[in-house]
Amino acid sequence: MPNDEPFADVIINVHKGQNGYGIYFTQRNGEIVVTKLDQGSEAQKAGVQIDDRLIAIQDNDKLLPEETPGAPIYVNSDNYYRALDVVRSISYCRMSFLSKGMNGFM
Repeated sequence: MPNDEPFADVIINVHKGQNGYGIYFTQRNGEIVVTKLDQGSEAQKAGVQIDDRLIAIQDNDKLLPEETPGAPIYVNSDNYYRALDVVRSISYCRMSFLSKGMNGFM
């Protein structure tokens, strides 16, 4: 991984259910953070917590993004809405997080 890509300490692979992935985000201080987890969701079971920072998404089916299928998208405030559109369009997603306990570490 090149030095300019963010470090992830929590990485999950989740399938979209009838109600999505069971994880909710917002922009806060230029970062994308978890605001809510559905009880029993794959994300919650994998250890994702409120205030963890989303740093990357990836289509595990390798269909999106169209220009580079299967390539990770490093999420920031500039591409947040594009990244959300990609996540909503895929059914099996890899999400990388910097846990709230590590946010001050970097």
